[in-house]
Amino acid sequence: MKTHYQKVLTEKNQITLIPFFNNLKNIPKLYRDFIKKREKAGDYHGKYGENFIHFPDGPMEPNQILFFCFGDLNTILAKQVRNGIAQSVKSLRKKPITELSIVIDKKLGKYGQEIGEAIALANYKVAVYKTGEEQKNSDNNFIKKVNIVGDIDKVGKYDLEEGIKIGLAVNEVRDLVNAPNNIVNADFFAKKAEDICKENKIKITVFDKKQLEKMKMNTLLAVNQGSNIGAKLVVMEYLPLGKRQDPIALIGKGVTFDTGGLNIKPTNGINGMHMDMGGAAAVLGVFMLLKELEIKQNVIGILPLTDNCVDANSLKPNDIITSYSGKTIEIGNTDAEGRLILCDAISYAVKNYKLSSVIDLATLTGACIVALGDQMAGMFGNNAKMKDRMKNASLETDEEVWDMPIHEAHRKAMKGKFADLNNIDTSGMAGASTAAAFLENFVENHDWIHLDIAGPAMPKNCKDIDFVGASGFGVRLITRFLQNLK
Repeated sequence: MKTHYQKVLTEKNQITLIPFFNNLKNIPKLYRDFIKKREKAGDYHGKYGENFIHFPDGPMEPNQILFFCFGDLNTILAKQVRNGIAQSVKSLRKKPITELSIVIDKKLGKYGQEIGEAIALANYKVAVYKTGEEQKNSDNNFIKKVNIVGDIDKVGKYDLEEGIKIGLAVNEVRDLVNAPNNIVNADFFAKKAEDICKENKIKITVFDKKQLEKMKMNTLLAVNQGSNIGAKLVVMEYLPLGKRQDPIALIGKGVTFDTGGLNIKPTNGINGMHMDMGGAAAVLGVFMLLKELEIKQNVIGILPLTDNCVDANSLKPNDIITSYSGKTIEIGNTDAEGRLILCDAISYAVKNYKLSSVIDLATLTGACIVALGDQMAGMFGNNAKMKDRMKNASLETDEEVWDMPIHEAHRKAMKGKFADLNNIDTSGMAGASTAAAFLENFVENHDWIHLDIAGPAMPKNCKDIDFVGASGFGVRLITRFLQNLK
């Protein structure tokens, strides 16, 4: 997506968006009377979300303008700017459009990153696998150039460009998560990670099944037993500060399809399970941005990749596995597989790096969706300050998290009868908390946050910035969390 900056509107700005505040000061003088006439006619009341199309007839004017009211300048929220711009762009994309102009003055320019994110996120192409007329329509409704019109300063331009970069990375993650498993399997995902790291000059190591066997990465391999595609462990190292800073480990659950294993999911539960690698995709999305945004933090990314399928060799209930950490795990349910691949990945990070902290993202439990719905992630952890920082990043990005408990009863529920741990609590209560309590056994003494993104990774109730399918949840949240660290 190309961006172009200019001072005033001309006839070349054919399709134009003018977001404005109800004091009308940021509207070009030429159009203030038009808004005032709408107000006198009772069609406009200065409230957030009011919008209307205008077709100017002057020789030096655009041929179509969408006005969108942001309400009061003094009460507007950043998320309202992001959602309002996204709503407007999506509306304009209902007709053929490849170039869009947006009027942004200094007042709006302070929301440059939100505006940039919204433009890119609202320009997502859903019809990737469509053909014929639908594919043609999708191509014709895809914005390739954005003209920014107005007196926006250098900071506003920088923020806007940064926002577009973030939005485009989210769109790549959406594509990954939306893709079916016959396209995105462990091999494809690992190759995608290699390509991204090569492009960004980030060190990457991909361990294959034979190497994982030598390493005794047994719980990852156990989930992989029913698959015809070998498991992978992807390790990415972004270390701009060298030895001056202990890195943060970002770990993403990468189950490329989850049948549930021998504890197979019912039909309604198995549909859509290609999205069970949303955590790994989000981590990869962050790694697309680390160098691009010049983030000054050392970060290790670890992605355990496999599907969870049914075969004569599949992992069975009551099997006992010795994990990479040495702890033994009794399998209570093969559909509690995400925590099994995560625990080996966490242990690998803890054992092989001197870390400052650990963050994992996982589409882990349906219980978290029951508790919180599909608009926010469950946040668990052992460090209050770290959770506060994540909460602040959540408020800034509108990728919401909710602080969730790990009680002593949850820890007790995960103790095994015949092994150190059981991979599930059979009571059916507090499933998100008991899953987090299981993972807690592997972080040792490190500061840690676990984000259960099962709901917002592919929500049924879409925000204005979202489309049907994957949201790319976690990319903007974790990127902002890293940017905010000093």
